[in-house]
Amino acid sequence: MDGAIGPEIESLTRVIDLHSLRILVAIDEHGSISAAARALGYSQPTITQHVQRLEERLGAPLVARTARAARLTPVGALLARHAPRIDASLTAAATELARALGQRGGLVRLVATPDQVGPVLAPAAARLARLQPHLEVAILEAPDAEAALDMVRGGRADIAVTPTPLDPRDRARATGLRTSFLFAEEVIAVTAADALAADGRIDPATLADTPWITGAGTCTPAVASRLGRVEAALDIEVTRPETAVALAAHGRGTAFVVESALEGAPLPAGVRALGLAPAIRRRTTAATLAEAAQIPGVVAALRVLAAHQPSPVGVEVILDARRRTTAHRARFAPLGPTHTEENTMALTSGTVARTAAVTVAGALALAACTPQSDPDPSASAPAQAEVGTDTGEEIESITVALPGSLSSLYVGAESGILNYYIASVAQEGLVTIDADGAIQPGLAESWEQTDDVTYVYELRDDAQFQDGTPVTAEDVVFSLDMARDETASPGLAYYMTGIDTIEQTGDSEVTITLNAPDAAFAANMSTAGAAFITSKAFWEANSGDVGTSDSLLLGTGPYQVTEFVPDSHVTFERVDTWWGELPKVKEIRVDFIADESTRLLAAQSGDVDIAFNVPFSQAEQWESLSDMRVEYVNDLSYVGLYFNTGVAPFDDPKVREAIAHAVNRDAYVETLLKGHGEAATAIMTPESLGSVYSADEAREILAGIPQWDYSLDTAREALAASSVPDGFTTELLTPNTGPQLGTAAQALAQDLAEVGITLNVREVPIEEWLASLDPSSEYGLNYMWYFSTLGDPAEIPSYLIGAGNPAQYDNQEVLDLLAEVGAENDPAARIDLLVEAETLQAEDAINIPLWWGQSATGFANDLGVTDYSAFTFVSTWPAQLYRAG
Repeated sequence: MDGAIGPEIESLTRVIDLHSLRILVAIDEHGSISAAARALGYSQPTITQHVQRLEERLGAPLVARTARAARLTPVGALLARHAPRIDASLTAAATELARALGQRGGLVRLVATPDQVGPVLAPAAARLARLQPHLEVAILEAPDAEAALDMVRGGRADIAVTPTPLDPRDRARATGLRTSFLFAEEVIAVTAADALAADGRIDPATLADTPWITGAGTCTPAVASRLGRVEAALDIEVTRPETAVALAAHGRGTAFVVESALEGAPLPAGVRALGLAPAIRRRTTAATLAEAAQIPGVVAALRVLAAHQPSPVGVEVILDARRRTTAHRARFAPLGPTHTEENTMALTSGTVARTAAVTVAGALALAACTPQSDPDPSASAPAQAEVGTDTGEEIESITVALPGSLSSLYVGAESGILNYYIASVAQEGLVTIDADGAIQPGLAESWEQTDDVTYVYELRDDAQFQDGTPVTAEDVVFSLDMARDETASPGLAYYMTGIDTIEQTGDSEVTITLNAPDAAFAANMSTAGAAFITSKAFWEANSGDVGTSDSLLLGTGPYQVTEFVPDSHVTFERVDTWWGELPKVKEIRVDFIADESTRLLAAQSGDVDIAFNVPFSQAEQWESLSDMRVEYVNDLSYVGLYFNTGVAPFDDPKVREAIAHAVNRDAYVETLLKGHGEAATAIMTPESLGSVYSADEAREILAGIPQWDYSLDTAREALAASSVPDGFTTELLTPNTGPQLGTAAQALAQDLAEVGITLNVREVPIEEWLASLDPSSEYGLNYMWYFSTLGDPAEIPSYLIGAGNPAQYDNQEVLDLLAEVGAENDPAARIDLLVEAETLQAEDAINIPLWWGQSATGFANDLGVTDYSAFTFVSTWPAQLYRAG
């Protein structure tokens, strides 16, 4: 300790023990020695002895006793106040130690208000039980949000899940706690009133003269407060949301409740559930002690809670927004494991993180002082290793290392980019995407677009499922219908919302009719999009619960799933039912290895033939392996910052400009990514323009979009002209699956500090980061990390600046341009419209592009792959492998 504390303080720390602290907390909570003994499961004499022993050691009374009660003295109350944090820290340490010793177990205590227990805690506990059967989950109920937060502060619960009141004056204080945004729900009007509701939304002012159902169990008071409506004589007051819904359903008035209140409450004819105009959303957050946030069971529970989404309600305008958000978020970033059995020693400590940030900041400062030249995306990339020619030999087996974990094989249920890679081994779409991003025949040997909205597919007559049954038009129609069912396939449904009908129009013919022209639809019928054809009989035999360890997966590809252990591995075996040429590899095992160091160790031991997503920080170590090579490819990914314009002060263009001028994208690419990427000038990637333009032409076009040059002097000037000239403090969350994003954020924080803005960077689990992208999360500065699978130039812009975008950017001119993009069939004209839309948003400084990414894949030297490109792993990629001479 080197004198860090004095001898008196050190002697006091030696006499304090955890059991005694817990006893003091129990006495304070229950008000007597006997009640505390019952709560802790001890005898009363044992409790008394513990207290007396600690009082003797400290030389001070801790408990004042009366005949029937006990209360803590000021010294006892002081210890009890610190006890929960000490308990949490020791529990975190003990849990890590137990795991290091090979022991398992643990308890996480979740507390919520009554309206959150059923819709939130119950499904979270069920999911935790499936993912971590060794973890005990206790569900507690608190009468209100303040009581729930007090239970966490007092050490009686680990996580409090509480809604944020719509009226800021009513919000419970989370002082001393770490809070995480979980989700937001829209407020719904449930009414039988005959009032105008355009597009499923209604202005609550039009209902002001009708009776309202109000009270603590509703959102009605907050809506009334916003309108200035006073309580009317015929209004009804209730305390439970289900009561309000029931009364509204029987025509007794209008109730304003959140979405989850409608779960399991069918509405009779004549009663409508409507969104509000403008929308009102209620946020739900999780709060825990900062020390407890390191306990693995708490970490696991927070990840599960952050992944929770409210149950869908029958309001189409809300359903459409949720489909869009769910589908796009699946393309954001590789998902890590949801369990906590990972090697925690691989996690970066605060000291190391701070050291790394300072080191990188220094390197970036040097880079900033170096004259910048036009970037050459190929200049810094190492030469690809020479690969031998195809020997024609068969390959008995290969082992693939996946940098994440899957809990389902069905992309409709879990649709991260890694799920696409794995599902494409066994399943096919009607079409496939080749190495250049062009559409090629798949299960459909031909297809025809007969008009702007009609596509006719002719199926192969030799297509079979892996169980030997033939593929029928009925199977195709059924598979696509399931894909557009948001309950069966939440990860795919959004991409199918433009479909009007899917019909069997011949023995081997399927016709799809759209609601409106969509130039991107054709590619969507591949496994890079939303088409994963399976057997109707197989689906029904498993009651739709496909992609599990019990049901596995049935498709038409050259490999059949033989074993799936969630969060561990999946195995495939070659079959002879495929219509294509028999692949060279007989068996494939995919191991889920999320930890980077463990993955590298496996490769060093010769246990890996293919490794997805080799981290750039380890690229040199992978490249030095004698029996492996690393191949790099631009992967259609986009990384950028965006501003939530609904959050002050980011609604101020000058604030956005100030931050935009502090972004040193060239230095990020060269220093952080080691050249494995390209400074981005737009949201669209150059590869997405490949159907019309060469790579150089595409880069030239995208560079014409307005740019915010790196200049701290200009950034200071913009801040000085803003609404916060003296600066401000904000927070930026980064996903733990993207350490390069965190390092870039630390470097940005260094530059912003020079400008006068304090940026606190916090790394969080991927699920919490995804949740924070909700516009209601109240984070003003955010990262976007998006992996496109289709390579359509409109895919990412339509999400980032289109309807319902996460920045709350409302520009009708942009929306009109994107609508034209959807209807335009000429690829060059579509790109022109997109460039125009991006120009408008760039001028408003809404999204600040950082870099276009590359993926690094490790291959055994004796394993070749034909036509390796950004599209390789979203088609039947094992068929492209060969034994290299």
